[in-house]
Amino acid sequence: MINELLQSETFKKLEKDYKFLSRARELLFELENESYVFFDLETTGLDPQKSEIIEVAGLKVKNKEITDIFNKLVKPSTPLPQKIKEITGITDEMLEDAKPLTDITAPLLNFIEGSILVIHNSEFDISFINHHIFTPRKLELKNDVFCSLKLSRHFLPNLGSYKLGSLADHFGITAKNSHRALGDVETLFELWFKLLSRLQEKGNVSKEDLLKISG
Repeated sequence: MINELLQSETFKKLEKDYKFLSRARELLFELENESYVFFDLETTGLDPQKSEIIEVAGLKVKNKEITDIFNKLVKPSTPLPQKIKEITGITDEMLEDAKPLTDITAPLLNFIEGSILVIHNSEFDISFINHHIFTPRKLELKNDVFCSLKLSRHFLPNLGSYKLGSLADHFGITAKNSHRALGDVETLFELWFKLLSRLQEKGNVSKEDLLKISG
């Protein structure tokens, strides 16, 4: 773990000779101590203008500890495509008693307020929440966003596959219920702190650097 590395005698000895390691220590602690929401959606398709959100999940994390969980099924306006049922395991029957997106929007916005969003392939999820939540209300997403897909490609070149499950395998993480939003954010939570530990090998990497790569 990061803390074990930074507290090791080897690191402390090196730190005396190489000042950049001291800054690396500070930057890693800053990143660990941020307030994060690990976020994922399940949708009826790939195009936000033609498809709907059917599940939203988030894990709120502070100091590497989960402090809150948001997980809601969302009732769409039309029956689910068969392919989506097969991929996600979500059925029309499961959504019969679900609330429409408008009913969960306020609790969702309260949940993510003030936190950095960590999303795997953030462009996809952000396109949906912008189209279905923010744009109709003439609002803008104000959260900083870290894209674990882009960051993994940047810091872990030549892996071959950067799917969430493939990255979990690379780090020895047992993937949770994949293709369901809550399972994916649980996997992403574990993956994120493994990825942060790799930043130590890259020198001084700041929050601003990660935001630039994620952009």
